[in-house]
Parts: sequence; C-alpha cells; structure tokens
Amino acid sequence: MRRRDFYIIWPVYFDRKKTRREGRKLPLRLTVETPTIQEIFQAAKKLGLNPVIEEDKAHPSAWFEYKGRLLIRKVEWKGNKNSLLKELAKILREMRKH
Repeated sequence: MRRRDFYIIWPVYFDRKKTRREGRKLPLRLTVETPTIQEIFQAAKKLGLNPVIEEDKAHPSAWFEYKGRLLIRKVEWKGNKNSLLKELAKILREMRKH
C-alpha cells in the first residue's frame, strides 16, 4: 500500500474549533465541531467510497492527539482532494442536523 495512491483525510480538516494554521482546510461555513474519524468514515461510505481507518495516527500539527486518519483511494474519487473534502463536509453537516 503506497501512500501516494491515497487521499489522506484528517479530522482536523473539518474541525470548526481549529484555525487554518492548526490544520483546518475548509471555510467555517462547511465545518462542524470536533468531528470524529467514525463520522468521516460514515460520510465517505455515503459517497460510495471504500475508506480505510487508521486509528493510531496523529496529525503532524497535533502529534500528541491520536485521533486517527482516513485513507481513500484516489482512483475511487474522480475529482481533486479539495472537492472530496467539500463533499464530505456537506454530508457531515447533514448528519449532524439529524
């Protein structure tokens, strides 16, 4: 399994409480508070993807917090990483509303 074949998705990308410098990748209007790796996994499943969870990983900017990460094969998603993040964020927000 080569890392370059996957998009790596960290929970911090969607976290409203984090700043861009701390690792948030999306605008505040698309974020949620403290997303879990399980929620992001479910959102990816709803997009028809087959994500892989690595729970023992920590984002480099918060190396002491092992919140995990998600791996999604690049061949499964036809757009770029930014479009994938936006679609996942929309589904996360929908899931939080219910």
